[in-house]
Amino acid sequence: MKKLYKIIFFLLIICLNTYSQTQEAIIYFKDGDSIEGFASLKFNKIKFKVAQEDKPDIWDDEFVKKIAFLDFGAARTFEYVKLNSLDKPKLIEIITKGEATLYKKLGSDYNLLDQIYNPHDGYPKITGANLNPAGINSAPQQVAEYYYLKKPKDKYPTCLNCGVINAWRKNTSKFFADCDFIVKKLKGDKWVFEDIEEIVEFYNDICLGE
Repeated sequence: MKKLYKIIFFLLIICLNTYSQTQEAIIYFKDGDSIEGFASLKFNKIKFKVAQEDKPDIWDDEFVKKIAFLDFGAARTFEYVKLNSLDKPKLIEIITKGEATLYKKLGSDYNLLDQIYNPHDGYPKITGANLNPAGINSAPQQVAEYYYLKKPKDKYPTCLNCGVINAWRKNTSKFFADCDFIVKKLKGDKWVFEDIEEIVEFYNDICLGE
C-alpha cells in the first residue's frame, strides 16, 4: 500500500510541474489565422499567451484546429480530431501527415501532458487496450498508445489497436485495401506494429503513385 501512495505522490508532483510549464508554440485557428506564442495543455484544452508575462487564454476545439510545439528540434503538432460520433474532438498528435494521416493518442490526458513536456523512455509502453491498473503495485506506470489512421474522405479515423484484442494487422490491411503490396506484406508478417509509420509513409509516397 505504501508503494501505491508513493507512486501517486510522484505522479502528482510531475503533473503539478507540468501545468506550470509553457513552450514556444504556434496555435492554428479554424478560420485560417495562426499566432506564435507560448502554450501548455490542460487536459483537452490549450492555455496560450503571446508573451511569457501575459496571462494565458484558454482555447478548445470550438475555435482551434491544431497547435504545434516548437521546442523539440522539430515541431510536434497536436490536432483536434473527432474520434467517433459520441465524443467531443480530442487533441491527439500527428505522427505522419499525408493522404493517409497517422495519429497517436495516449491513454489519458495526464499522459498527454507528460509526453509533451517530459519525453522519455522510462515508462514501459503497451500498444493495445490491455492496460492493467492492478499492476501499479508491481510495475512502473504503463502508457497505453493508440494509433489512428484517417483519409480526407473519412468522417472518423480508424483505430488500429483499440479493443481487448489487438487486431492491428486486420485493421491496417482493411484501411490500405487499395494497396496490394501493403496487404501482402501484412499477411506475410513482413511488418510488425512498430513499422506502422513506415507503412503509412510507403502508402503516401509509393502506393498513391502507382
